Amino acid sequence: MRKGLFRAALVLLLFPLVLTGCLFGPEEKASAPIDPPPKQEIPEGKIKGDEHKTEAKKGDDLELYFLSDSGYVVPYSLNVPKVEGIAKEAISYMVKGGSGEPMLPEGFSGILPKGTKVKGLSIQGKTATIDFSKEFLSYDPKMEEKILSAVTWTLTGFDSVEKVNIWVNGKPLKIMPKGKSPAQELTRNQGINLEIAQGVSVSQSIPVTLYFLGQSSDNTIYYVPVTRMINRKDDIAKATLQELVKGPQQGSTLSSALTQTLQVNSVKMKGDLAVADFGKQLLQFGEGKQASKDAINTIVLSLTENTAAKKVKITVDGKSGAVSQGKTLSKPVNRPAMINPGEY
Repeated sequence: MRKGLFRAALVLLLFPLVLTGCLFGPEEKASAPIDPPPKQEIPEGKIKGDEHKTEAKKGDDLELYFLSDSGYVVPYSLNVPKVEGIAKEAISYMVKGGSGEPMLPEGFSGILPKGTKVKGLSIQGKTATIDFSKEFLSYDPKMEEKILSAVTWTLTGFDSVEKVNIWVNGKPLKIMPKGKSPAQELTRNQGINLEIAQGVSVSQSIPVTLYFLGQSSDNTIYYVPVTRMINRKDDIAKATLQELVKGPQQGSTLSSALTQTLQVNSVKMKGDLAVADFGKQLLQFGEGKQASKDAINTIVLSLTENTAAKKVKITVDGKSGAVSQGKTLSKPVNRPAMINPGEY
């Protein structure tokens, strides 16, 4: 399940960013109409509607979003006890100082304000409505967009969720109180760890979500999604790889697994398969002229995030059989269900 085809919607949402500096637009930007609140409060620990579809894809492993010490919102997979209402339980692991933090690498922390409780979570018609306690509103204003991204990307990681509505103490929260970001009808369209490429006009741009490398103080390497606004291109798949090759923006603490001399020859889409052909510069890892594991991973993650592809076949100068980690990449590489950690 990927939700990468959101280019037109995000351009409209991001245009006010130039004027306001706020990811989700100014206060006066209206969100979609909010349904009247139900007669009864959302039940504690109960997921309604599509509950049966919210089971973790790999047993109890769930992909949650946390804050890294470099300030990025980062996915990390944790083993969450299987309980009724597992999506509600998952969000509780993202609270600062909560039960999820001892399971994280050094430098990672919970992103929801300390003391926040998840009072209820309901899923109906692909929309998740999550009800937080009042402590949710005690956030640092600089964290507003990051908190919204973390909640939205975590919940939309379940196949049964496409949109997220935020409530506090049983009532819909129309806008966040400090940065005035909308808190209803949230989707992945807003991007994550947003940046705008130099010289790009937002009104003529498209978003691509790229995966770069972060490193914690204990030398844990992890993948970081960054949504970059770029000039409009017809071939979104090739544009994604070209931006990936450019690497992180200047001054970023992130790094790239690809050399900037890497040639992207072509990208062809065949249903849910992307066939990406590179120059020989891809095979510069180690003495055996292999492609590094991180190079393959960031290519697969970025392509599957921005296209309908679920797997990627990698060729070099038109030939298959590139080697990575001593293995021949003769078959397409699937995107994993989980990231950080995730095996390909």
